[in-house]
Amino acid sequence: MDFTAIDKIVENAREAFGIPGVAVAVVHGDETYVQGYGNKELGKDDPVNPDTLFAVGSVTKAFTTTAMAMLIDEGKMAWDDHPRKHVPEFKLHDPLADANVTLRDLVAHRTGLARHDCLWYNSAWSSDEIVSKLPHLPLMHSFRSTYQYNNLMYMVAGLAVASASESTWAGFVRSRILDALGMSRSVTSVNYLAAAGNFCTPHEKKEDEIVTVPWSNVDSVNACGSINSCARDLAKWVQFQLGEGEWEGKRLVSKEKLAEMRLPQIVVPVDDPSRELGETTMTCYCLGWNLLNYRDWTIVAHGGAIDGFNAGVVLVPKAGLGIALLSNLSNELTVYATRNAILDHLLGLPPKDWNAEILAIQKTNKEKSKATKAERAGKRAEGTQPSLELANYAGDYADDGYGPAAVTLEDGALSFAWNNHRGKLEHWHFDTFAGKYEPPDWPVQIEVLFGLDSDGSVASLRLIWPDSSMDRLFRKVK
Repeated sequence: MDFTAIDKIVENAREAFGIPGVAVAVVHGDETYVQGYGNKELGKDDPVNPDTLFAVGSVTKAFTTTAMAMLIDEGKMAWDDHPRKHVPEFKLHDPLADANVTLRDLVAHRTGLARHDCLWYNSAWSSDEIVSKLPHLPLMHSFRSTYQYNNLMYMVAGLAVASASESTWAGFVRSRILDALGMSRSVTSVNYLAAAGNFCTPHEKKEDEIVTVPWSNVDSVNACGSINSCARDLAKWVQFQLGEGEWEGKRLVSKEKLAEMRLPQIVVPVDDPSRELGETTMTCYCLGWNLLNYRDWTIVAHGGAIDGFNAGVVLVPKAGLGIALLSNLSNELTVYATRNAILDHLLGLPPKDWNAEILAIQKTNKEKSKATKAERAGKRAEGTQPSLELANYAGDYADDGYGPAAVTLEDGALSFAWNNHRGKLEHWHFDTFAGKYEPPDWPVQIEVLFGLDSDGSVASLRLIWPDSSMDRLFRKVK
């Protein structure tokens, strides 16, 4: 393995995208290479090394399905169990889906339920409380018809692991996977970072400036994305996956169950960049993994993104090749560029300037975002006034799925509060108000449309999201 070439690929990408710190693990046949690049925090001389911890986000999902496979080997669960066998409180809004849903459906993202990530992101609610809200969330698509990525369903799968193992998701993953593989640096919660030490600071690009952001605690939905790991540990995870479930001569999960985790469960639409740049013509979601073609090779992969971090793991089983990448800058395409460049080098494929290609895509996406904002601003009706005095909009509101919300009048302006989210509102037009969530919350705009009753009083508010599948109608209760 040409370590110098890998170093050059990573450093070129780090410079091109302004990434403060990167770590990489490459397993190719009998060779393993782990390395850190850059710094844990922008502007500080504190180098990343192979033991530096990063959040891996949804790379965690394959750990959850591996835990399930281990329990299936032991006869304690089955892929096609109804979730209520392990999580009695689980229920879906749609009767057909609720009657027929299986654990397999949950971890294959094919229940039809939209993401509703706002129920767990920066949330005050526990996993049990979130489970109680699921029956009140109508499906966005018909059951098993459409790939619909959903972190909440992995949360439920994690609860099933806890029930079947008579432990906790974190405890089972710790003892049966992390400890078994010698992944001694990896932790299942941000609460363990201080004790572990040697961890990165997360970064995001806001406008054209890279800034630090807080670590995000995702313990309420831990099975979907709460693991924090390092290059040295992920090299062991990759070796275990390429070893078809064996580690140092000991079988941890059956070859058959591990293979089933990589079988297609539902078709995933191929996006334009993948089709054009990676020559990808087929993508399927399996059980905690994506199966797709990259040029002439079949690969198994999964990415992970959480505030300030991005990660990715890719396996090329027929080549005995696996790569894990960690970055402390949010942007999945940067990891995609580095991953593909390393794949090209190690698989002997014609090289592409992946950094230039991805920078061009980022520029196009930025221009589209500006155009969308300009289009929205152009539709604003100037000179309109709210139907009522501002005090009439203040009050308590409620939604069965999203819980209580409150609108208050403070210093002549309305403020909106829901779950752990807060923001001031300004009049946009008619009875629509807009604002921004207080940091470190979402960098998306709040948009609230008030609805009037037949007598002219305020009856409801519609909370509008950039992803319309999460729009919710709160009725006024006081």
